[in-house]
Amino acid sequence: MTSPLMLINAPIVAGSAAAEDAGAATMGGTMAGAAGPVTAILPPGAEDASAAAAAAFAARGAETQAMLAQLVTVRGLFAATMSSSALAYTAVDAINEATLAL
Repeated sequence: MTSPLMLINAPIVAGSAAAEDAGAATMGGTMAGAAGPVTAILPPGAEDASAAAAAAFAARGAETQAMLAQLVTVRGLFAATMSSSALAYTAVDAINEATLAL
């Protein structure tokens, strides 16, 4: 018997957690593929200014990769939090339904 008072959030939260987890994995794969082109910048000329500009772009690319790695980590943690919340909602729903069945 399903109570009309049961929360309906658990399946929605679980689906959202799976989507976030898949998004984090996609971001990680995309980042890994872009790491070389973003950080390996060749100078356009042989002069010092070209070498300095290429080094600056490579440093900026490395900073961007580090920032995106942190973003992927945070997104994964967010997905794990959502997943545990869905489990908590499900457990509370089961307890509430058992209580109402008494």
